[in-house]
Amino acid sequence: MRAAALIVVMSAVACAGSYQKKIQGTEESFYSGDIDGAVTKITPLAQDSSSRDRLLFYMEAGVVYHTKGDYETSNEIFRRADEMAEEIKTSITDSAKSFLLNDRESAFQGENFERVLIKYYIALNQVLLGDLENAKRTLRKLEADLKEMKYEDSAFKQILAARYLDALISEELRAFNDARVQYKNLEMFGADRDFIHGERYLLAMRAGDAGDMAKHAAHRPQLPAKMKEAGELVLLVQSGKAAVKASRGNLMNDREFAIALRVAIDVAILSHGKGLSTAGVIAMMGTAENPIPKFSFRDADSLPTLTVAEKTVPKPALLTDFDQIAEKNFNENYSSYINKNVASIATKIVIAAVAADAVARQIRKNDNGIVGALGGLAVGIGAGGAVAATVKPDLRSWHMLPARFSALRIVLPAGTYQISTPATEGLVVLGNHEQPVEIRPGKKTFVSLRSFKRGL
Repeated sequence: MRAAALIVVMSAVACAGSYQKKIQGTEESFYSGDIDGAVTKITPLAQDSSSRDRLLFYMEAGVVYHTKGDYETSNEIFRRADEMAEEIKTSITDSAKSFLLNDRESAFQGENFERVLIKYYIALNQVLLGDLENAKRTLRKLEADLKEMKYEDSAFKQILAARYLDALISEELRAFNDARVQYKNLEMFGADRDFIHGERYLLAMRAGDAGDMAKHAAHRPQLPAKMKEAGELVLLVQSGKAAVKASRGNLMNDREFAIALRVAIDVAILSHGKGLSTAGVIAMMGTAENPIPKFSFRDADSLPTLTVAEKTVPKPALLTDFDQIAEKNFNENYSSYINKNVASIATKIVIAAVAADAVARQIRKNDNGIVGALGGLAVGIGAGGAVAATVKPDLRSWHMLPARFSALRIVLPAGTYQISTPATEGLVVLGNHEQPVEIRPGKKTFVSLRSFKRGL
């Protein structure tokens, strides 16, 4: 009975609907450019999703509504996502269940850099609504997360798009020292130096800092003759489709993981399954997949060509490459992920083997004929297959996220401008750029764009 119950539980987990299947309809609409269709499909998913997937569906919905231009609804969703992320981060209620079943049954927590992006979108939405004061408050909270990452995690996980947005808002609110600090952070964490020097020149000019203007004069951007009548156009561009998680294939094909697993199985047998052989337990693994996913790249760079006043503008500067962060994060931590998973997998498979062996022995004892032998064999195979089916990677990931975050600042004479995106075959460009853009003297006007290749 113990083995039979285990098989039922494991089979139920294995047959549960995958996140990828649930999000597919939304994704197809979104990446065909049908944002209204994506809104229609993501809304019930976010409302009705199970607790383990709810945070991720909210993150998806937040991006969809942001791309639609409904910044208020996007922020209602992202604020709830931010609350959930904090709750999940501090919760340990799922730890026992994830050990007995699978980490896919735990609530989606996200990586630390993904949680930072939730706050970034909140601040970006506030900027696009003209609420710079609250955007600055949001970025102060975000800064606390980035500082924690700065001292406790790898530098490559810094979300430089958030630091740049903070610098721009600080300039606009005349908090010039805050802006200087963020530009120093941007340079320290690897932003393009020429880009930063140009930004520092504009900051110095805005702050009336002649010394800094001279220091960065070599990177002085092209400026209008009458600067007192000029304003700034800030283009914040989200491009491509973020890489998503995919399976690495059969667990035992990974030499590093296979060696660690054999050692862990030996230990588990001593504790839970005396009389079993390591080879026999490993044979039960069958088609078990490597539980540590890899990232599958999709559309890394789909920057549109942009024209303002019928002139092509320079290519925006890359600030945050989500694909690179995600890949490096998993590669850097691969060995630690193995150590985290290997004991749990070994114990799970050994307990299943013990239960199956006990039932098989009872069947053979009750029927010494061929029926008894086959029955015992079937129990062993069934239990092994059921357990192996649960050893799979958690492939939940943020499908509507862009691959890259870039930015460009242009100083223009005051007036009304039309931003154009010359048609490029297969490229979808969405954002708040389609209406005429007003440039006011001494002020920044923020425009947000999302571009990607049409289709999945």
